[in-house]
Parts: sequence; structure tokens; C-alpha cells
Amino acid sequence: MNQGSGIESYVRNPRLLVDLILEVVDLFGNGQDELATTVMETQLREVAKAIDNLDKVGIAIPDALRAEKTRLAAALAIQAEAMQALSLLTDELDEIVRNLKSRLGNEEQTTEKKPRKKRSRSTKTDNATLRQLMIEALQHLGGSSQKNEVLKYMEQKLQGKLLPGDLEWRDSCKSAVWENNACWERYKMIEDGILKNGSPRGIWELSEEHQ
Repeated sequence: MNQGSGIESYVRNPRLLVDLILEVVDLFGNGQDELATTVMETQLREVAKAIDNLDKVGIAIPDALRAEKTRLAAALAIQAEAMQALSLLTDELDEIVRNLKSRLGNEEQTTEKKPRKKRSRSTKTDNATLRQLMIEALQHLGGSSQKNEVLKYMEQKLQGKLLPGDLEWRDSCKSAVWENNACWERYKMIEDGILKNGSPRGIWELSEEHQ
């Protein structure tokens, strides 16, 4: 079946598209458990502190302790990326719903709904810059790294250069605008073949030809 005929099946039966979206949403699980996240963050801080203290006094760090730090960091990164993806999906679906309502001629007719918050027009770092910094970060980190490490490197490079709009906060994804935009750009880079598709959750990787 070619792409055109595949799209036609959704046009004839929109329920198929709804079911597909629901399947994708289900893959993200039940969202973020704030209590569990807080516990893991506290555990990670304590484990990292214990490792630092042992290192300072010259005591060998047990492999189990290092492994636990890696496990906690990876679990938090996976959870953060899932929430980021859900936020991105929510934004796009909201836009699609507004478009559909406009086509039906009943856009925002009720007065009970809260007015939609307008997107800020403050200047932001352009996507081309974010893309280049992401490539640079991954090359510096060996071609593959956890999302948080990539963003940390990018933030260091953007120190003193972030624009007013970059620093605004997005409650929907619990991140600064520039981080949210970087995550959007990552998806575009996967489509362009710059980043690998199908990397483990929480891991960002350059494709072989860009390493």
C-alpha cells in the first residue's frame, strides 16, 4: 500500500486515525508520577553525594554504587523524555483541534472555555543554531548520550547568549522554551537522517554519517 492510499483509509474512516493516536499515547504509559520522580531524584542526589565523598577520601567506589547512579539517571531521563513527547503531542493536537473547529465553523463559540494563552513573541534562538549545537554536543559526547547531558552541553555553549524568549517557562512540559524547541528540533533531525531513529528512550544519537 502506498502512502496516498494509506492516507485515504483514514479519510474514509477517521476512527482509524483516532485509534492510532490512542495507541501512540498508550505507549507513553500513565504519565508522570510526581511522588516516584521526587523519590528517584532524591536517591540520585544521595548516591551522587556518596560517590563524591568516597572519591574525595580516595576510597574505591563500589561498582554497585556506580551502577545505581547510572540506573537512576537513565530512569529519570526516560521519564522526562516521555513527558516532553507527550507535551509536544498535546500542543500539536490542540492546534489540529482548533483547525478542525474552524473548518466546522464553531471555533471557540462557548464563553465557558478559558481564553487560549497567546504564544510569546519574544525573540528566541533560531532552530538552525539549536540544531548545530546539538550536533556539536553529540560529537563532543562521543556520538551518543543521555538527553540531559546533551542539553547541559548546549546550555553551557548558550551561556550569556540566550534570548528573552528562550528563558520563558513552559508549564506544559516543565522546561524552558529553548529546551522545548531543542526537543522539537531533535524530531526534525531524525526525519532528516541526522539523528538515529529508534534509539533507546532517553538517548540521543547521531547517525553514522554524521558522527
